[in-house]
Amino acid sequence: MISVNEAISLALKHAFILGTEKISFNESLGRILAEDINSDIDIPSFNKSAVDGYALRKEDINLPLTIVQTIQAGDITTVKLNPAECVKIMTGARLPYNADYVAKIEDTEIDPLTGKVHIRKVENKSNIRYQAEDIKKGERILSSGTLIRPQEVATLASVGRTTVQVFQKPTVIIASTGNELVEPHHTPTDYQIRNSNAYQLLAQCHRMNIYASYHGIIADNETITYHHLKEISQPYDVVILTGGVSMGDFDFVPQTIEKLGYKIVFKSIAVQPGKPTMMAQKDNKVIFGLPGNPVSSFIQFELVVKPFLYKLMGHTYRVSEILLPLAHDYRSKKTDRTRLVPIKIEDNKVVAVEYHGSAHLFALNEAEGIIRIEPNVTQIDAGTYVTVRLF
Repeated sequence: MISVNEAISLALKHAFILGTEKISFNESLGRILAEDINSDIDIPSFNKSAVDGYALRKEDINLPLTIVQTIQAGDITTVKLNPAECVKIMTGARLPYNADYVAKIEDTEIDPLTGKVHIRKVENKSNIRYQAEDIKKGERILSSGTLIRPQEVATLASVGRTTVQVFQKPTVIIASTGNELVEPHHTPTDYQIRNSNAYQLLAQCHRMNIYASYHGIIADNETITYHHLKEISQPYDVVILTGGVSMGDFDFVPQTIEKLGYKIVFKSIAVQPGKPTMMAQKDNKVIFGLPGNPVSSFIQFELVVKPFLYKLMGHTYRVSEILLPLAHDYRSKKTDRTRLVPIKIEDNKVVAVEYHGSAHLFALNEAEGIIRIEPNVTQIDAGTYVTVRLF
């Protein structure tokens, strides 16, 4: 067995970068940038008001001011302020070129007789957004390898990048193994179970904006397993299997993969749940064999497969983690494997969910993440801060 960290490191080491393609920025959500993006303009591109108020020369701040113009966002103005003059201005509007202060509406009053503006309160800040304050023309604003979120889409729009170069998505196919499995639309007999793993994995890929294909259920038969894996391993970059990777008499996946010319990268991880997790590679083709129990397959996808798939697309996946105290004492029997415990968060404290083991799929419905318990740790006291890996 190898450690969790070693498994993740080996998976990333064997990742290969895919090709690139150009797409519309409006279709780029969830994709990975394959180029640096520089701004084609200063942002802001002119000095603008940060508030609704009155723009003036600061040297006139104690004088009654005459309003010479009202400027709203988008107006073209060439006004030059003379002494004791101001303009009424709206947020985002361009300033007169010699204005250097904007008084907020609420910090002013209008003389009802003269109509002049009096500044009642002066702030230390100018309430002006200056040209190039955020970004200078030509400055890099996004780097290759960036995962595009809604805010990156907005950034691309702001600099006029309507087409962008992104990394191609890997082609992925998912299959389950096991004579006991039936598809969800079937009612299982007393010796069968519905296939939930494959659909869980399909959804996990979909959440990454990877639309994986589903091959179906492969029977626990050596010849059948060989023919199915030979068929699906050719056209896809990544094959993800569940079940058939342990040490049982009918676990044919590891030996079949080797017959197909794949080299086993690892086939066992010192972790609970998810010990029988396997990775194999042949040229630029990879097969992952995940455990048949649903909690194990879910967690091992998150730990090992997800960062690998992101690496294929040129992105370094960063785990979402927070530090919180345990709500209750944690007790466990001694083990030489790292334990990954499903938890939920209540009142900013970590609470272990009811969990009966790696077949207890429904524990994941309540879980918001996992905590990692190192080997041979049998007790953690309430109030101890632990690292929560969020799902």
